[in-house]
Amino acid sequence: MKTLTKKLKQKWIDALKSGKYAQANGILHNKVAESYCCLGVLDAIEPGVKTGSTYLLTLDTGLASESCVKGLEKKVQIDLAEMNDDGQSFDKIADWIDKNINPKR
Repeated sequence: MKTLTKKLKQKWIDALKSGKYAQANGILHNKVAESYCCLGVLDAIEPGVKTGSTYLLTLDTGLASESCVKGLEKKVQIDLAEMNDDGQSFDKIADWIDKNINPKR
């Protein structure tokens, strides 16, 4: 499992603000529409952050089953997924990440 560092956090913010990723709802990565949840963008820019199938959000509960990276708590993943699925833009989510997630290294 990878650790969310300050460098990876900034890379994630930059990717969300880049306009390169179309936003998906209710799924990490929609391969047909080539769109992503904000957490799916993290996996796209840093392959290997996921911990196998346990990283996936369950469609029935909307909850992440465990943290995809050290330093990104389950509650934070849930908050991010809810913001994403409630229609918050990637720009707004990136600003939230910038202000609210503070990696130790």
